[in-house]
Amino acid sequence: MLAILDILGTLKMRHASGSLMFFILALPPLASYASTADSHKFQWNGFITQGWSLSDNNRFFGASDRHHGSFIFREIGMNGALELTPAFQLRGQLLSRTASREDSASPKVDYLFANWNWLQRQQQQAGLRLGRIKNPIGFYNDTRDVAFTRPGVILPQSIYLERIRQLELASDGIGAYYRYTPAHGSWLFDGLWGRPQTDTETELSFFGGDIPGNFTDGQSLMLRLVYEHQGGVFKLGTTYIKARAPFESPFLSDPEIDFDMSGLSGQLNLEHWSFTAEYFRLRSDRSSIGLLPSPWNKDNAIAYYLQAEFRFQPRWTLLLRYDDATWTPDDPDGAQFQAATGLPAHTRFAHDWTIGAAYTPTRQWLLRAEWHQVKGTVWLPAKDNPSPFQSKEKWGLLLLQATYRF
Repeated sequence: MLAILDILGTLKMRHASGSLMFFILALPPLASYASTADSHKFQWNGFITQGWSLSDNNRFFGASDRHHGSFIFREIGMNGALELTPAFQLRGQLLSRTASREDSASPKVDYLFANWNWLQRQQQQAGLRLGRIKNPIGFYNDTRDVAFTRPGVILPQSIYLERIRQLELASDGIGAYYRYTPAHGSWLFDGLWGRPQTDTETELSFFGGDIPGNFTDGQSLMLRLVYEHQGGVFKLGTTYIKARAPFESPFLSDPEIDFDMSGLSGQLNLEHWSFTAEYFRLRSDRSSIGLLPSPWNKDNAIAYYLQAEFRFQPRWTLLLRYDDATWTPDDPDGAQFQAATGLPAHTRFAHDWTIGAAYTPTRQWLLRAEWHQVKGTVWLPAKDNPSPFQSKEKWGLLLLQATYRF
């Protein structure tokens, strides 16, 4: 299995050939084109998203604290699927994304995998996936880069953090799924074992700085079970993740991050209303690195959000959300952490009220606007805010976004 993961890891270094492959092999969540040449079914589609951010203090998606805001945020994706047989498909997505001035806009492999549906019955479907697979986390992680599938401009940052997006996004490995659809509802199980992705932002989030060295040979096990009643009127899910990420550095002896994540997700979908809530616990251990005094190298975070969507017109949706993350429940205001480390207390929590609106003038276009009133900076991207001492505890954020799909 490790040999397979090594082969998969080389995909991200083959930019030219990888780009061509993704225009051929991709999963279609949007409008599609189909070809039946040589008895193969091929579908492809894409999207372009442009965002604008303006904040009164801290930065989010570039220099948003300047008077003209920031147009840094951009997503351009092409995805598709090639059906070789009714039981075997190749799927993937090529994504160009910028969210800070340090990001490269060059296309990258978002996901790319072979899918084998080895069991196809009226009430049961099961299969295996091999390749780069989206991590099965909560309700939204699988499709977090497709604006039409998100409830807002950004997802709840307590759980779907931008600052560890690369770690949460996808893994190179093998996955299995099983769906059972009796008369009263449906059950879906997802499992994934593989090597998670990391980047500089991951180091900044866990270490507080860019330490010389790199993450190597990380492994993670992810399990998710979702029940849907009456075609999705009611959904209930649970997620569990166990992972380890070794770090090679000439200045540290056998450093490693161990963490596990578990959570519950629930959603109620009515004619005009949707109510969603998710609750997660994240435990991480950086004791082998020892950057902070004990016990602050260990976290036992609690993250949750409550969200309501109101479709008051066929083309309009309003959003209201409360999003909460506390990195140390025994020290909710961060006072003890500040006394022990000298770092700002507000880097240990974030309480975010969000109100937003979405408008779909046509099937191809989606326009969104939302306002965040935040207290705390625990999920603030470190690339945009390299010094925690310059960040502010209370801040507001205005986000605008336009998306076109084809």
